[in-house]
Amino acid sequence: MQRKVLDSLIAQGSLVGVIVPKNFRCERLENFAQSFCGTAPFLFVEYSPLEGSPKAFLEKCRVRQQKNEAKNIFVVFRKGFEGEIASLLFSMRILLVFSQGREPLSDELLSALNSFAPFPPQFFWWCAPLPPKKRFPALHSAVRNSVERGFVSVEDVESDASLAAATFLSFLKIRILRENVLDGWPRFFRRFFPLFCVLAAAVPFFISSEWAEQLPLSRNIKSEMLVYAEAPYFDYVFDGKEPLERIARYAVGRFSALVTNAEILDSYIAETLEKNGFPADFWRKNSLRIPPAGVSVRFSIPDSLRNPEYDLIAPAWNYFTGLIADSIAYVTEAYYPKATSKNRKHPAWDVASRPGARILAPFSGKAWTFQDERGGVVIGIADKNRVILFMHCNQLLYLDGQNVMRGDPVATVGTTGHTTGPHVHLVTGFVDARGKKKLGNIRYTVVNPITWFLSGK
Repeated sequence: MQRKVLDSLIAQGSLVGVIVPKNFRCERLENFAQSFCGTAPFLFVEYSPLEGSPKAFLEKCRVRQQKNEAKNIFVVFRKGFEGEIASLLFSMRILLVFSQGREPLSDELLSALNSFAPFPPQFFWWCAPLPPKKRFPALHSAVRNSVERGFVSVEDVESDASLAAATFLSFLKIRILRENVLDGWPRFFRRFFPLFCVLAAAVPFFISSEWAEQLPLSRNIKSEMLVYAEAPYFDYVFDGKEPLERIARYAVGRFSALVTNAEILDSYIAETLEKNGFPADFWRKNSLRIPPAGVSVRFSIPDSLRNPEYDLIAPAWNYFTGLIADSIAYVTEAYYPKATSKNRKHPAWDVASRPGARILAPFSGKAWTFQDERGGVVIGIADKNRVILFMHCNQLLYLDGQNVMRGDPVATVGTTGHTTGPHVHLVTGFVDARGKKKLGNIRYTVVNPITWFLSGK
């Protein structure tokens, strides 16, 4: 979760200060900026005291970010390090300092920066020789951990722009984490977490209770499975491998509880790209759209899709997709007890997920496992009233006849049997002595997953 939040903060963009020599040409940093920003727009803006007050200049930069003219704005400083310049420098998320030819920076610049101390932690990425410790002690202390061997001049950055961008990104992540430190009780718990773990492990050896004896190894995932999100949108940061179509299918299911077809999917993707300021066919590669790594896309409630049965279906939808330990799981085919002109017979739900994602037990019971040609590797769980089967599994985590606790991982998502991609064929039923289906020594009748969910058994 922390990694996703960090990626989201980076994708929102930053104001980056850049201190360069007076005769430096910013075009030399174009490749570095392009490698760092990817497809996101960026700008180089040079600050001069003639621009007006630092506050007014900063406001102009913020407005340009809000208008999506640029996600990352590189503010270039060459001279004029006096007066209110300190307030503008400290408004930058991070400060890059470059020298040319590995020559030491001017004493005038170093003296001005030294006078601005103290600096926030990890405030600099220093691509220049270290300032002398005796003459500029405060500045030396602030930048001594901000020098990366191999990048001590602008020529080093030019020679390997992609590596320099990756190095700078690492510094930026540390800086953002420094800006968003834990406060209050969260910080207290993080500091004493090891002690709490030791105490929690020791207590059962000294204190015995009926509660501990009756509920061994039990896990409660009720809150995760029964509460469905009401937020009208979510932001997703892509890794350069994930297709836009997969996240769009998940979004349609989350917001509308609808199984997508090609028409619904194309319509929603076009609507989403337009809302995010991208052309409808952006990133298309063959039949898929794969955004570059670091690109953030906001997915919101579809304007053109309405499901009159949403309130009935959504809780069950969230419940069954929540049985897969994958944040991007969605239903690809619904329950059809009989074949129709539009749908084939399909007495189950198909839930798509990434291969290898863990499948969680929705209730405690006995596990039954088997394998056949169509369903592949199958695990079923049964108690006195309910039966649920997960088909097309890759790996079983329980043996036939073992007792399963609610919330335990019982198998992983796979592609065994007859399948076109990684998913779970999810069959639900009620125990019935006259049932036509059999799991181990238990007979049951197959029912609609929504009926199964609403029964509350």
